[in-house]
Amino acid sequence: MLRMAALEPEIEPMFEDRVIRRLKVQQVKESLNYWSPALVGAGIACIVIFVTLQMVASPVQMKRAHMPDGEAKRESAPKLELDFVPVIR
Repeated sequence: MLRMAALEPEIEPMFEDRVIRRLKVQQVKESLNYWSPALVGAGIACIVIFVTLQMVASPVQMKRAHMPDGEAKRESAPKLELDFVPVIR
């Protein structure tokens, strides 16, 4: 009697497609959460490599001092001798 009274579930025609789609979306989200730190790190490393190559490839530009007639100046070394002997008390 109970077997005859049992109800058959009514499944919508698109139910399986929706379940499969949600499963795929969940897998993609988990994959992005797993790989996103590696992708961000790879992007930063790529930018650093390009900046380094740009710095190495560019010519060195030295600041030129304004010296008339092309003269050169040489700064003397600082004096390291004391003019007096300090008294320790």
